[in-house]
Amino acid sequence: GASRGEGLGNQFLAHIRETDAIAQVVRCFEDDDIHHVAGRVDPVSDAETINTELALADMDSVEKALVRVEKQARAGDKLAAARRDLLARVKAQLDAGKPVRTLELSADERALLHDLHLLTIKPLMYIANVKEDGFENNPLLDQIRAYAAAENAQVVPVSAAIEAELAGLEPADQLEFLKEYGQTEPGLNRVINAGYQLLGL
Repeated sequence: GASRGEGLGNQFLAHIRETDAIAQVVRCFEDDDIHHVAGRVDPVSDAETINTELALADMDSVEKALVRVEKQARAGDKLAAARRDLLARVKAQLDAGKPVRTLELSADERALLHDLHLLTIKPLMYIANVKEDGFENNPLLDQIRAYAAAENAQVVPVSAAIEAELAGLEPADQLEFLKEYGQTEPGLNRVINAGYQLLGL
């Protein structure tokens, strides 16, 4: 309900507006001892909940901007007319339930949208929190991968349990520990590398 001011509301959305990219952590493991707020584990539903909030906030920004720019366009402002047409395309994209990042935009068009600080235009990756043995043959991980592929987003599987264990080990022992789980590097390294790719660094 953040787009309607519920929970942390606008404060939550304002923090995200200031970022260059978004990393969404989604749960991809079953465990009866760890309660899920929705009462069931469904990473796609969790991602959709957040993405819907971001899209609703974007829709609000776009609709307000359209009202302003319509008046300027009617007064003969050519830049306003171009911006109106662009905003109409963005609104249609959001109406179709698609993030703005999947819309084909030129550098000039992105510049015209910059002052709106749209949330769904930001590059996004999903960090899939899996069990220690959940890197393969994990239907929940497969679900979020399929969902992410539809919006050209990357999925980085990480086991928070393994990462917590690693944090307490000496560097020399970490590699041996990772080998036990068929891993060659800590999940945090994969997240960092994915973040660099996402930001074009």
